Amino acid sequence: MTTPPADQPEPSHPIAILAVCAVAGALFVIRLTGLPNLVDNEFRLGACVLNAVQGGNWIAPHNSLGSLDKPPMLTWLAALATLALGRVSLLSLYLPTALATAIIAVLLYTWGTRNAGRYAGFFVAVAYLTSNVIAQQIATARWDGLFALTVALVALAGFRAWNSGHGWTAFWLAAAASTLTKGPLGILLGAFGLLAVPWERRSGRPQPLRGSHLVGVTLFLAIVFGWFALALRWSPRVFDDLIRSELVRHAVMGAPGHRFGKPPIDFLANFAPWSLLTILGLWRIWIHPAADDARRRFDRFCFWWFLGGLLLFAISPHNPARLLYPVIPPAALIAGCEADRLTRGLRPAIRLGGCAAAIVVALTLFTLKYHRWDHRREHVRRTLAILHLHDAIASRVGEDFALTYTRDVPFAVQLTFNTMRPAVTIRDAAALLRADAPTYVVVRDTMRVRRRMGRGAPPVYEIVTATIGTTPYLTLLGNRPDLDARAPVAIGLGPLRVALDHARLGTTQDGVIVVTPETDAARVLVTNARSAPTTTIVRVCGAGIPRRDLVWDLGPHESAAWTASGP
Repeated sequence: MTTPPADQPEPSHPIAILAVCAVAGALFVIRLTGLPNLVDNEFRLGACVLNAVQGGNWIAPHNSLGSLDKPPMLTWLAALATLALGRVSLLSLYLPTALATAIIAVLLYTWGTRNAGRYAGFFVAVAYLTSNVIAQQIATARWDGLFALTVALVALAGFRAWNSGHGWTAFWLAAAASTLTKGPLGILLGAFGLLAVPWERRSGRPQPLRGSHLVGVTLFLAIVFGWFALALRWSPRVFDDLIRSELVRHAVMGAPGHRFGKPPIDFLANFAPWSLLTILGLWRIWIHPAADDARRRFDRFCFWWFLGGLLLFAISPHNPARLLYPVIPPAALIAGCEADRLTRGLRPAIRLGGCAAAIVVALTLFTLKYHRWDHRREHVRRTLAILHLHDAIASRVGEDFALTYTRDVPFAVQLTFNTMRPAVTIRDAAALLRADAPTYVVVRDTMRVRRRMGRGAPPVYEIVTATIGTTPYLTLLGNRPDLDARAPVAIGLGPLRVALDHARLGTTQDGVIVVTPETDAARVLVTNARSAPTTTIVRVCGAGIPRRDLVWDLGPHESAAWTASGP
């Protein structure tokens, strides 16, 4: 390990870690309190979380379309946060990735300190947290941020096992967590650093790979394939969604290397200005390797951890910029150590003052971007319209009101109401609005609904309209002029029409409709609006009411009813 000159005492270890966590926390607060975005990827993860929390589907939670987006690790963590917070929210969706980002920053400080001194470790953490790519990562509902942590754990466990000759069980356990986060690619990304092993042979002091993998591989196979077997039994779509759609489709969506230059350019831009130090550090590691064995091995390990992942994504036909998240930690390690080397002759106050200035500038720019400049983004403008619609409805009748949604309405609308209800077609929406029972439908295209209702239809009222600028975006249509939480209501749930009288609609997950009677006069009528038979379960429950599951096999256009006063 490189030690600083005697006249440059190293920063306090606890204070440095506290500062790293404070910067990560400040960055997360800036993002969380900034302009919201529910229509990027939040609706996908949010649906999976609702399916786990409300539907009890923890083995293979699916989105609003019934498909699995990724393995369930992020969904599990976000669902636990949702249970703790009481409902799904941006905080519960972002919290796992935010914690993962903070843990990565602390790990980078620790490993940078261990191999190059505390100044280097602090520079590494600052470079990581003040980059634009991490500002994007820390508040994302995508899987890549958590995946970056699991890849880092795989890589660092592999480096330690390489140097110590034991500890491969930790490597394989981290690989299992990475696979359950985003698939088996994490093993390859984390193991790229071991390409330093043959490189070290040229030094004359090689460090061969030693140790047993038996226990680790056994645990990896048991965890990964154990979950996969359970998921296959739970849902037959698991293989198609995760293997064919995710792995195979992405691998053959274009010619390998046809966008070879995109990942390097994305890295240079999103990790700027630290990406320039990374390039300089790569050159130094290649041309002037460290004389110290431990430092040289770590440098070379980081060299291949970063470059191997970058080359892999450059060759891959599917390479959006977010996929580079797992290669940013080694890039930060290289850049931070290079910053330490270049500033070693400066006084400690100047070195730490430079870090403080970088933090202040970065947090200021991120505040401006996520609190002001992003207002022009289409996703943000749509989200603000969705939140306006939610607030206008919830302020009148609460969040559990029985709303119907047409299929062209973004699922993000339901996410704000903490519901996951099957959407209906325009034809079904028109039929509900023509009927006598009070019905309220959220639509995007009001003219299509009105045309479908035809001439002579009863009046339909535009109760709430959410706009983007002056353009209508979402509208709540009703066959009554205003909302009334006490009146009977009819709702469309996919192929079903459900009429509720003196009863409140609960969760509607995977064919189970939860209903809570409010009086002894409660009544529920379910009608199959399709020409094909269907089976549904109506679960009657509530405070002081024994749970009762009513299983109804409904033929085409057949109805079934339940009344609280019935037998």
